[in-house]
Amino acid sequence: MKLDKAVRIRYTPIRTIQLVIDLEDPLAPVLTLKEFERIFNQKPTMPRYRIVSIEVLTCPEDGFVILPSECSECPRFIKRIRNMICCYETTV
Repeated sequence: MKLDKAVRIRYTPIRTIQLVIDLEDPLAPVLTLKEFERIFNQKPTMPRYRIVSIEVLTCPEDGFVILPSECSECPRFIKRIRNMICCYETTV
């Protein structure tokens, strides 16, 4: 059996960013957890602050930052394995 083209799979890592949101002051900027701890020298406490985790990755096709859920719309998407997105590599 002869293979005309080898199938190449690309593994793209998913990055998790933790953000701190001030629920009492809507004009306060959203900070990353590391920035918040560096600026205020303490961990955010409930109920004033909420920590939100957002997963993002850079699409290898167009270089845009996207959410992992957006990968399912791509025809090259295979599946998600832990903190990686598996997709077929585009042929040139």
